[in-house]
Amino acid sequence: MGILVLLTLFLYSCGQRSIPQKLVGHWKTDKIGITVRTQDEKGKFEFTTDSAIISLMIKSDYTVDGFIGSAKFENREIKTNWLLPTSMTGCAFTIECGLIGKIFENDPLESKEVELWLGPFERDIDGELRYTQGGAHFPMARFILTKGK
Repeated sequence: MGILVLLTLFLYSCGQRSIPQKLVGHWKTDKIGITVRTQDEKGKFEFTTDSAIISLMIKSDYTVDGFIGSAKFENREIKTNWLLPTSMTGCAFTIECGLIGKIFENDPLESKEVELWLGPFERDIDGELRYTQGGAHFPMARFILTKGK
C-alpha cells in the first residue's frame, strides 16, 4: 500500500498541475509553415506544406476558441500535462482541437483531428501542432505563440 501511495505522489508531482491565469487571453503566431500528411492507396505518404497563422482565445474558464489557418475550432478545453515531467516532454498543456477543416487552400484533407501541444512559458509559448487522427501523432508544425495586447 505504501508503494502505491508513493508512486501516486511521484506521478502527481511530475507534470504541470494547474493552468496559470496569465494563460488567459489572445495568443497568435506569425505566419508559419504547416505540413499536412496524406497516405495513398499503396501506403506511401505524401506531404503538402503551406503557410498559415494560428490564433487562440483562451477564456477564463479555460475553454479555447481559435483558428489554425482557415480552420476554426470552438469551445475546446485546455488541459495540463500532469502525468509526465515537462522537462522530459516539453509539453505543459494540450488543446484537443477536434475535427477541423482545411487549413490552407491546397490542403488535401477536407477534415482532420489535430491537437496543440504547448510548452511551459514565461512570456511566449513554444508549441507544436500535431495530427492525431486514428492514433497518429504526426508533427505538422512548430510555432511560437505571442500574447496580444
